[in-house]
Amino acid sequence: MRALGYHNAMQFTTNRVAAAALVLFLCGCSLYTEIHNGQELDNWAEDNELLARSGKIKWSEYYAQYLQKATDTPGADQAFVMERLGILATAARFYEQGRIDKPGFESVQNVIAKYQTIDNPAANNFGRQALVQALEKKETAAGQQPAASAVR
Repeated sequence: MRALGYHNAMQFTTNRVAAAALVLFLCGCSLYTEIHNGQELDNWAEDNELLARSGKIKWSEYYAQYLQKATDTPGADQAFVMERLGILATAARFYEQGRIDKPGFESVQNVIAKYQTIDNPAANNFGRQALVQALEKKETAAGQQPAASAVR
């Protein structure tokens, strides 16, 4: 009888080890898929940014496509990415409409690029601030009262 108890305990332990190994394997597959999807998105963004910089596609088109692809790609910090891409898409649209000038648009891009590797919320906050400043500068240069100042 004692040998049977030992056999059952060994079988139970073997089953637990097998279950734990399966869980680890599935988590590893999920993590690999997330990393792979993120890398594909980064590669797409890099390749298409070159097209936008060369003028082959509009910046607003680039950011709209990037936002759509990021939405379709599962990721860990998706909310910050969506917000950042929304800010950049808005800045690009304003630039193309002549509501901000090129240095203002590039300022938004540069601020976000600088801070996104350090702190996502700060990058988005500073990006919004740079966009507001670019709008105010353009309105002041045109002899208008800045919209943001009129609200205060």
